Amino acid sequence: MKFRTFRYLLSEGFKNVWSHRLMSIASSGVLMACMLMIGIVFSLSANIDNYVSEIQQNAVVMVFFKDDMSRDDALAASEAIKNLDNINDVKFVSKEDGLSSQEDSMGAEYKEIFAILQDDNPLPDGAQVTIDDLEKYNQTVEEIRGVSGVDIIRQRGDYVDKLVSIRSAISIIGTGVILLLLIISLAIVSNTIKITMFTRKLEINIMKAVGATNRFIRTPFVIEGMLLGIIAGVVSTGCLYFIYKLAEQTLMSSFTGLGAFVPFTSFAFKLLGGFIVMGALVGSLGSAISIGKYLRHEGSEFNAIF
Repeated sequence: MKFRTFRYLLSEGFKNVWSHRLMSIASSGVLMACMLMIGIVFSLSANIDNYVSEIQQNAVVMVFFKDDMSRDDALAASEAIKNLDNINDVKFVSKEDGLSSQEDSMGAEYKEIFAILQDDNPLPDGAQVTIDDLEKYNQTVEEIRGVSGVDIIRQRGDYVDKLVSIRSAISIIGTGVILLLLIISLAIVSNTIKITMFTRKLEINIMKAVGATNRFIRTPFVIEGMLLGIIAGVVSTGCLYFIYKLAEQTLMSSFTGLGAFVPFTSFAFKLLGGFIVMGALVGSLGSAISIGKYLRHEGSEFNAIF
C-alpha cells in the first residue's frame, strides 16, 4: 500500500470518528465503562497482593523448644528448621532474651516480678521462624513440628488460609470479569461500527462499483475502531486516577489502622499501556469483524446484480 493511499485512509478514519461523533461517544463510553471496571479489579488485586506480601514478610511462627533441652541442642534444632524448605529466616531466641522481651512489653509495674524470675526463668529457648510462601504455610508448620526438640508452636494458620483464599478468589473473579468485559466490549464496538456502515451503505456500494478492494473499504473502519479504543483507554486511566484517590482518602479517613494503599503511579503507566493496547485491539478487531461480515453480505448481493 502506497503512503499516499494509507494517509488518505487514515484521514478517512479520523473523519469517520468526527462525522459520527454521537456513535463514537457512545462506543467510547461503553469501552470506558468496561475499562474502568477492569481497572478497579486490577487496583483491588494490586492492593491485596501488596497486603499479602507485607503479611508474608511478617509471617512469623514462634517455636518453643522443650524445657529439658540444652542450649546446644536448641541451637541445633534452630539450624534444622532453617534447612527446611520454604523457610525465609530463623532467629534463635534464648530464654533470657525472651524474658527480657516480656519485661519490656509488660511495663515498669511488673519489674519486681521479673527480677525474681531472673533467677528461675520459666521460659524455654525458642526461635522466630519466617515462612516464605504463605500458600504452603500449614505444610511448613507441620514440617517444623516434626523437628526433634520442638515443643510448642504459635502460629496463625486460619488467618493465613483466609488471606490466601481471598487473594485466589479475587484473582479468579478478576480474570473472569476482565474476559467477560472484553467480550462485551468487542460485541458493542462491532454493533456500533455496523450501525455506522448502514448509514454509509450507498457510499460503500459506490466504492465497490468503481473497483475498490475490500481492504481499501475496510481500513478506515478499522482505524476508526482503533482510535475509539485508544481514546477510551486514555480517558479511562485519567478517570480511574480520580476514583482511586477518592477511594483512598475515604477509606483512610473511615478506617483507622488501615495499611497504606499502593501508589497509583506504581502501576499507572502499566495500566495506561494495557488500556491503550486493549482498546486498540478490541476496537480494530470489532470493526474488522463487523465490516468483514457486511462486505461479504453486500458483496454477494452486488455480484448477483451484476
